[in-house]
Amino acid sequence: MAGDHKSSESKPLTEHLDTDFALKAAKLGVWELDPVTNLINWNDRCRELFGLAKDNLLPYEQAITHIHPDDVNRVDQAVKWAMDSKSGGALDVTYRTIGTDNGVVRWVRCVGQGYFNTVGEVYRFAGIAQDVTQYVQRQQIEANERQFRAVVERFPVATALFSGPEFVITLANERVLEYWGRKREQVMNKPLFEALPEVSGQGFEELLTHVYTTGERFVAKELTVMLERNGQVERTYIDFVYEPFYGPDGTITGITVGCTEITEQVEARQKILESEIKFRTLIEEAPVATCLFVGRNLIIEVANDVMIGYWGKNRSVIGKPLAEAVPELQGQPFLQILDDVFTTGTTYKAKATPANLEVDGVLGTYYFDFTYKPLRNSTGEVYAIMDMAVDVTEEVLAKKKLEENEAYFRHLTDTVPAILWLTEPDGYCSYLNKQWYEYTGQTQAEAEGFGWLDATHPDDKEEAGRLFLSANEKQTSFSTLYRLRRKDGTYRWAIDTGNPRISTNGDYEGIIGTVIDVHDEIIARQELEEAEASLRQAVELAKLATWSMDIATGNFTYSERFMEWLGFSEATKTLDEAHNPLPDEHRQRVADAITTAIQPGSSGFYENEHPIVNRLTGQVRIIHAQGQVFYDTKGTPTVLKGIAQDITEQRNIQLALEQKVQQRTQELETVNEELGATNEELAATNEELAESNELLIRSNDNLQRFAYVASHDLQEPLRKIQSFGDLLKNQYADRLGEGVDNLVRMQSAASRMSILIKDLLSFSRISTQQDTVVPVSLTTVVNNVLLDLDLRIQETRAVVRVEPLPVIQGDPSQLGQLFQNLINNALKFSRAGLPPIIQIKTHQVSAAHLPVSVKPTRTAKVYHCISISDNGIGFDEKYVDRIFQVFQRLHGRNEFSGTGIGLAICEKVAANHGGAITATSQPGQGATFHVYLPA
Repeated sequence: MAGDHKSSESKPLTEHLDTDFALKAAKLGVWELDPVTNLINWNDRCRELFGLAKDNLLPYEQAITHIHPDDVNRVDQAVKWAMDSKSGGALDVTYRTIGTDNGVVRWVRCVGQGYFNTVGEVYRFAGIAQDVTQYVQRQQIEANERQFRAVVERFPVATALFSGPEFVITLANERVLEYWGRKREQVMNKPLFEALPEVSGQGFEELLTHVYTTGERFVAKELTVMLERNGQVERTYIDFVYEPFYGPDGTITGITVGCTEITEQVEARQKILESEIKFRTLIEEAPVATCLFVGRNLIIEVANDVMIGYWGKNRSVIGKPLAEAVPELQGQPFLQILDDVFTTGTTYKAKATPANLEVDGVLGTYYFDFTYKPLRNSTGEVYAIMDMAVDVTEEVLAKKKLEENEAYFRHLTDTVPAILWLTEPDGYCSYLNKQWYEYTGQTQAEAEGFGWLDATHPDDKEEAGRLFLSANEKQTSFSTLYRLRRKDGTYRWAIDTGNPRISTNGDYEGIIGTVIDVHDEIIARQELEEAEASLRQAVELAKLATWSMDIATGNFTYSERFMEWLGFSEATKTLDEAHNPLPDEHRQRVADAITTAIQPGSSGFYENEHPIVNRLTGQVRIIHAQGQVFYDTKGTPTVLKGIAQDITEQRNIQLALEQKVQQRTQELETVNEELGATNEELAATNEELAESNELLIRSNDNLQRFAYVASHDLQEPLRKIQSFGDLLKNQYADRLGEGVDNLVRMQSAASRMSILIKDLLSFSRISTQQDTVVPVSLTTVVNNVLLDLDLRIQETRAVVRVEPLPVIQGDPSQLGQLFQNLINNALKFSRAGLPPIIQIKTHQVSAAHLPVSVKPTRTAKVYHCISISDNGIGFDEKYVDRIFQVFQRLHGRNEFSGTGIGLAICEKVAANHGGAITATSQPGQGATFHVYLPA
């Protein structure tokens, strides 16, 4: 058996290969391993698979050296196992060979069969070898692709594969589909820019093309991508990378993209950045000193210029620890307070706290109101402190100075010659200087609180207390007039005034005031008012006229009644003009009498009786004139003031009586002596009449002289009040303190009364009807008024528009006063913050179409209607009649100055010119005054 077996194995291989041609066609190699010699015999194809150029017969040990090192052990074990009878002899192994001559790596599948004898020994082992390189590579590629896809699907990053130069989407995991906002069927196997058209034009074509053609990897951070998601184009942000994807042959077949959407993070960071910018801007532009300290070291991260200015440093402190940037804070409590705030997280506030700071190289003490506010991060931990501070150094020093001065003030108030007092916010009187106690005789216990009211007259106590408590409740100024009891029991008039006291913090602290004895002034004023009333009544009853002469210029000024007598339309005339109404034979006599009166050393008294002729009507009157020269402080005569009485009727009666007496005398000479007694009786009657006439003339003369002396004396006390007020203010202002305000108020009151007297004199002059025969251009009158008010117009930034106005017959002076009052009212009663706009227009109105309320004093067919409109505060039309009355005011003096006579003068001027005046208005809508004058 053994021999037979041996002879069979010794046969040449070709004897067994009847299908050689078929093997070659199939590119199969045939091999046989001799178990005895351990030699491998293979055909040419098999040799080629091992990369050998020759040696078809090769020892097994040498043959396996041509197998890839990674596969040698596996192949050797498979061969040995196939040659073991237990295996059944089957061999099927795939492995790599490395060509010794050419270095080519091939995948080879070797299939063989071992044959065993009866004792289990292998006696033949042969098989075939096949090149399976492409098959293995294809399987590897498919396996790799499956593995790649599986990895991509499980990958937590949005990933896709774009294949070919058109970048067809051949792979996309759920993360990238979610980012794109698309479903898988919408994008798979479609070119990228067809599936996502909105990304075209955003620069991705160029990036992908560059990676595809160059193989260079591209990485981007926070790239902006506009994507259509949820039906609208959204701005998104991603971190992504483009990687070239290589095929089996090493060429680029596509591009892989891996991206992470960071839109929320970017937007959140942008919001934080915007918030931080706003926060920094807020600090930089804050009107108060503000800064931010970060961390335990209190790093100055941001500080505005106000805070840096407080520290006396420049912007180089930014980024430094506070203790380093402002070293003088060492040893002061602020650093410790900040550390405590950082530890506790509790806001710290303080007021008027002193701090020693070096400003401009000088160490000084400053006072601040400040707040340390802790700032927390998202975890609730304090990470910074915001410091806000206000420099109150001036207020603190002022308060200290005030406190230091208070003692001095109290000492001073006890030395000033006036009663001073202080109250608490509830009206409780907490201080009265010693002058009060010396004046009233009260003790401190009796006067303090509200006991001071017990020193007022019982009839005045209730009203004085009410006004006082009301002023404290409303925190306003206080002023009242009452009778105050002296310690001797007598009552004297006193004026009590006070003003609110406000602290530096704006808190109401009560009222400070003064009490001034004005008894003598009140009594004098009452007597003056009574005398003035009597004088006005006497002048009116006596029908006196007044006149004055300015000695320096020789100009005469006449009252309205005197102007009516003379036929003058203007109150002031030169000396020559004043002589014109005198008949020629009387002019020199009058001039000589005046010259004598004003000569130095004379009595200064002038008296004359002479006729006057009205220059317009030719009417002759006989007047009796008297006057008195007034001198300045140097004794120089300045003015000659006088009165005149129309005694024409008396002289006519006297002349008639004289003629009657003469006639009767002649008749009596022809009668008998029996009528002698009757003649004597008539003579006695005539004598009585002459005596009565002389007494009447003397009475009128006395009344006229009294009127002018009283008019002069009326102004004299006011001038003294103002003069003495100036003297007190200039010499004792530093000792009176706030009492100076009372002097100013007193002078203001005197000034207002002086203006009132002047306005009353103006009203008195205009009250008499004039013969308006002089042609007057109202345009010229208004232009002159605007020149006079030019400064006031500039100050208020007013705009005045004037239409061409007509020419009328009238008195230029009176008409000027009318327009001046109306325009001045429009400027005065303007709305706050709104420049006045004044318009003056004119049109004609027939008598039949005049408003029902307009009643001209002279009848005419047509009237000029001149309208003066403004955009001021206006008034309620229910007061339209009231505003043209004397002393009528719709607003308090504290709101708008004035005497309440201006519109009454306007009404008189309109009436004197045959016309009328009215007004229309609404509160807050301006007012329009309509002046109607005969055309």
